[in-house]
Amino acid sequence: MAISMQATVRLTPLHSWPYPPQPMRSAVQRPLISEGDFLRLPESTAKIELVDGEVIEAPSPSYWHQEVLGRILVALRSWAARRKGAVTIGQAPLDVRFASGRILQPDAFVLFGRIPRNHQGPIGCIPELCVEVLSGERLHDRVTKRLIYAAAGVAEYWVVEPAGVVERWSGPGLARAEELRQRLTTPLLPGFTLDLRRLFATKRG
Repeated sequence: MAISMQATVRLTPLHSWPYPPQPMRSAVQRPLISEGDFLRLPESTAKIELVDGEVIEAPSPSYWHQEVLGRILVALRSWAARRKGAVTIGQAPLDVRFASGRILQPDAFVLFGRIPRNHQGPIGCIPELCVEVLSGERLHDRVTKRLIYAAAGVAEYWVVEPAGVVERWSGPGLARAEELRQRLTTPLLPGFTLDLRRLFATKRG
């Protein structure tokens, strides 16, 4: 089923500084910080992002969120292992700079190229594909992050509803979506196929 959505939305992150970041449900507006200040925050395994000066921390993911994400990563890495060219499969928490002052941590991403082992700081290359598995704060993933990814030139964005649906956003401005329930394929990843019924199965034989 195809969906066409053109949205003009002001990128208003849900909460901000100071450290430690406030949970996504907070609507309190706080002073903005610079990208330099953000990068000087203590190292953390939490999913912490910067959007136009505001620091956003995602709540701890559920078990099922992590299980679905893990299965997607296994499928992507299996596909990448069969490729002749350089492909990087990344996962959160890993900073990716999509623009000045916009550092996000996609749940998973595909980058056509290699990242040096000694690389430090945010990844400066724009991934071809970003994946977000929905959890508590859906507006941030569905709208804010999609618009940031689109503005940066991400070719494709998968929004994964752990209950059993994947939205594959593509095209100019990531404005065209397919709602998929059985199988996920994409011309962006030739030869890649993901059985969605198996992906979301609570028992896998």
